[in-house]
Amino acid sequence: MPISPIFEKKNILVAGGAGFIGTFLCEELLRKNKVICVDNFSTGNRKNIEPLLQYPDFKFINHDIIEPLDLERLPELEVFKIKFQGVQEIYNLACPTAPKNFEKNKIATALSNSAGMRNVLELAVKYKAKFLQFSSSVVYGSRPDDSRPFVESDRGVVDFIGP
Repeated sequence: MPISPIFEKKNILVAGGAGFIGTFLCEELLRKNKVICVDNFSTGNRKNIEPLLQYPDFKFINHDIIEPLDLERLPELEVFKIKFQGVQEIYNLACPTAPKNFEKNKIATALSNSAGMRNVLELAVKYKAKFLQFSSSVVYGSRPDDSRPFVESDRGVVDFIGP
């Protein structure tokens, strides 16, 4: 599988592409690339990507990344010629990150950050794609009751800020 595109544009996969940040990332990447947006709308929203659906270089796949994803078997991606060109970059933003609903989403968050991560990394290995993992403070769980913000120290320890 070629590391660089054999056609004029890169194929780029954005997992969690219908979320707040994912939508802006898809929009920017679409300026010079073909973009595959994967999302299951657990916390993302179809309204976010609706303006992008009109572009032939943008394809949306409704899929939960905790399940394996075979890009080559999806008929809507045939125009991207995945079998020949592969995928050159993968951005993983897929994780239910609604802090207000953390308790409701904690299992989905754990699965997204484990099984989902494995699945997108397997795609990166298969296609020799560059890979970027995004994160959020929601990985630390619910905020303390006093809602004090927290920061990471350079030692990887979470320190709470405040009185």
